[in-house]
Amino acid sequence: MVIGKKIQIGVIGDSQIRSKAQYDISYEIGKEIAQSKAILICGGRGGVMEAACKGVHDIGGISVGILPTNETDPEVNEYLTIRIPTLMNQARNAIVPLASDGVIACGGGAGTLTEITFAWIYQKPIVCISSISGWSQKIGERGFIDHQSSKVQILTAKTGKDAVKEVLAIILGFKQ
Repeated sequence: MVIGKKIQIGVIGDSQIRSKAQYDISYEIGKEIAQSKAILICGGRGGVMEAACKGVHDIGGISVGILPTNETDPEVNEYLTIRIPTLMNQARNAIVPLASDGVIACGGGAGTLTEITFAWIYQKPIVCISSISGWSQKIGERGFIDHQSSKVQILTAKTGKDAVKEVLAIILGFKQ
């Protein structure tokens, strides 16, 4: 572990909120990340990303958006602290988990699945919100991505607070 490095937690999920419960959990994830003094890493757009960034913003924390396009993209959420334009479109999905010490998934479609898969391949801790339908629920129930052996255990949580607590426990355990 690099001395003085802050923990970076990736938050991935639907680019459009599908329920009040999903919004509330995503917002809570952001608040908990900020309260833990970690940095939130995300794709920088709407939905789960925006709700989590708002949670970080409201606590005065730091959020980083790995943008698929550039800073003038109208879908970039207003709560980001730092914007990193990539012009890589969906290929940027590899960067979000690689820039993170662990990831939390909340719902999600194909883009979220790719991010979970990159986290698995590169052995990043993964916590899936099991109370929200989408890939987080499916992968959380399954507990693995493929037949390959991995030291990464995919955990589940029902709340944002529990998800952040779980991912931090794994990250700190890996870094000791």
